[in-house]
Amino acid sequence: MSTTEQLKQQTQHVKERLQEHAPNQRQLIGAVTIVTIVVLLTTVGGLLMGGLALGAVVLTPFFIFFSPVLVPVGTVLFLGIAGLLSAAGFTLVGFSTLRWLYHYFKGHHPVGSDKVDAAKNRIVDTASQLKERASVYVHGAQENVQQAKDQTLAGAT
Repeated sequence: MSTTEQLKQQTQHVKERLQEHAPNQRQLIGAVTIVTIVVLLTTVGGLLMGGLALGAVVLTPFFIFFSPVLVPVGTVLFLGIAGLLSAAGFTLVGFSTLRWLYHYFKGHHPVGSDKVDAAKNRIVDTASQLKERASVYVHGAQENVQQAKDQTLAGAT
């Protein structure tokens, strides 16, 4: 076999491998779409950044001139909106809690009720253990008091 034939076979083999790994039409369209979207979004982002910079340059004197009025107004608006949003949030949390409690006490087993039941059982178990310890302690203290009385009476006679 001559070197030219070997070279042709190698070239043919490389072509076949390239054709096996070449992207199909769907992959090519997807890649073109992604590149187009990235370029478009980058362009829009650049235009927005330029517009913001231009707006900042144009509006800075306006903000400096009216800042004695705008700062207090902005503060009041911020505090008012923050107050309204926090009140709405607390109201939502309150209603959600009441709804959860309603379903829990009706026996519908809402989400997390198993944890509440487990905590309740732990509290009951701990309370009963403490009750037992306290009764043992009180019984021991009563015995000590009785012994002290007996010793006092025996020493007095």
